[in-house]
Amino acid sequence: MLEKTMIVEEHPHVELAKLLKAVRLDPESAPEEAAEIEKMLEGALAVARPKAIYGLAQVESRDENGVTVDGVRFRSALVSRNLAKTSRIVPHVSTCGVEAEEWSLQYKDDPLYEFWADAIKLQLLGVIGTKLREEVRRRYFPEGDMSAMGPGSLAAWPLTEQRPLFALLGGVTPDIGARLTDSCLILPSKSNSGFFFSAESHYENCRYCPLIKCPNRRAPFEHELEGAPKDE
Repeated sequence: MLEKTMIVEEHPHVELAKLLKAVRLDPESAPEEAAEIEKMLEGALAVARPKAIYGLAQVESRDENGVTVDGVRFRSALVSRNLAKTSRIVPHVSTCGVEAEEWSLQYKDDPLYEFWADAIKLQLLGVIGTKLREEVRRRYFPEGDMSAMGPGSLAAWPLTEQRPLFALLGGVTPDIGARLTDSCLILPSKSNSGFFFSAESHYENCRYCPLIKCPNRRAPFEHELEGAPKDE
């Protein structure tokens, strides 16, 4: 089993202005709502402990249908192509944390407040995600490319591939509290998984995703993969 490193953000910081922008709320035109969100954010930050876990794994073999990493098989032609020129990956799972998830349950009966709580948890996931990327780059990719991909982001690497990813990391739930459902979703819901790797040409999922209007798009759509979702 690969050696794992855990990151815990003991004192997360989320900018109120960034949160208000995420929920599309203008504090000048809706000061009462802004004050409520600020109060919620203070409550969340008092208990939240977003976490991540990662490790360095070796690509042992590959064929056109997938790769084997530290004895774990990933079935995806896209993964095989992306890892054709590298011998290592850094698998990871990050989460807003069970503490933030438990905090948010108090708002489950109010759709608006639940939406705000979800937005806060997403910001917390972003905090730990940034820290994870910075630490992984410093340790393993100080120079050159650091690309990333995650199961379920494209049809070419389906969500069911969460299972081998969690198996590769092992003990994710005891370490950071994140767990897989029977349908391969991660709980807490504001969690993320995947792996980092080095590519000859920087890889972005966005190049293969035709969801043109996605607010998180980082690269223009270039190629359509078989089975990819269609924009609406």
